[in-house]
Amino acid sequence: MHHRLRRKSCAVLLATASVAASAAQNDPLPTDLIALPDGALNVSAYALHQDLSGKWDNGVRTQQQEGSTNLFALRFSKHFSVGEGRRYTLAPIAVLTAAQSEMTSLSTGTTTRATGVGDLRLGASFWFHADREKREYGMVGLLLSLPTGDYDPSRSVNVGENRTKVVLAGGWMQPIGQHWVLDLMPEVAFFGDNNVYQTTSRRSQGTAYAMTGTLRYKMTQNVHWYGSAQVNRGGDVSVQGPSGLSHYGAPDNTRVALGTLLVTGSSSHIQIRYAQDVQVQNGYRNNGELGLRWSAVFK
Repeated sequence: MHHRLRRKSCAVLLATASVAASAAQNDPLPTDLIALPDGALNVSAYALHQDLSGKWDNGVRTQQQEGSTNLFALRFSKHFSVGEGRRYTLAPIAVLTAAQSEMTSLSTGTTTRATGVGDLRLGASFWFHADREKREYGMVGLLLSLPTGDYDPSRSVNVGENRTKVVLAGGWMQPIGQHWVLDLMPEVAFFGDNNVYQTTSRRSQGTAYAMTGTLRYKMTQNVHWYGSAQVNRGGDVSVQGPSGLSHYGAPDNTRVALGTLLVTGSSSHIQIRYAQDVQVQNGYRNNGELGLRWSAVFK
């Protein structure tokens, strides 16, 4: 079973549109922590729909808004065996995204929409531990987001973020018996400023932290089920505008998900996942998210 699942190397950023409910900058899925053989090229395609509501302030809904985000992404990574005895794995990563997002004020009926290309993301993952016989892996990764996406400073909803972003992530994959696998993935994200936020303001965001845990059960060789929980903390926002400084508290939200992994060939699989927030302090709430991923390995 294990060798058939060597598909995916590192999670892709899914929360692209600026209106999206806050989540870990890397949205990990099962098999993300498996190091692929030397020379393998991994190609993954994503589609996601997310329904949103808000805004929340200190756990209380203070604005009647509803919206949605549709995201599409392509991710490419090439794996190389490196180091003494070629015991380590290094994988450069590139991620391309596009999204459509909208938000409606229920009090006024006004809807704001944005459609376009998201920010380019470049990075790499490094596996410092890969025991393929035991199905045990440890890795660290870095992802840099560049302000290349579509952004209109006069709009409150955008696809691009008009700022740089650096995400440091780690991960450990641990089998539990023959049928269970536990993935743990912490991350920390650092944000640059958007100096033309709503044209005349500067938007700053504090360091954000996340921890994602996923427990996967192999029901058959080709069908796996999994559940995950994600805790997001930090990432409070400050906006310096003509009228002064405004501060917005950290999202501090908790998200749960259920999904299935279906092996579709010797070098490919698909995943279907449903997620939603079960708690949020500030910002927008993810009321329901349906995601689909196809991933394949080419040698």
